Amino acid sequence: MSKNKRFILCGSLLLIALVLYVLGLVVLPPTIGLQIQLDGTMGNHVNKYIGLLIPLVLTIGGSVVFYNEEKRKALGFSILGVFLYAITFWMNLK
Repeated sequence: MSKNKRFILCGSLLLIALVLYVLGLVVLPPTIGLQIQLDGTMGNHVNKYIGLLIPLVLTIGGSVVFYNEEKRKALGFSILGVFLYAITFWMNLK
């Protein structure tokens, strides 16, 4: 993959992650649940700033490594970070 295509792909993943981070700060409650217990209740609550930083760090780290070294595993981590935002919103906005 050329450097320009990697730049566009990593840049769009980073932009999506940043938009989802800001959106999460606006719409999510002050504490968010990171796990769903077997009985369906939310478990392991954390402050939303910390809970939203986890997928952002995954996306940033994966994008930087993929852009510099073109490792597919790093791209997977970057996509996983965006996917974790979707799960976080789904779990906490029911």
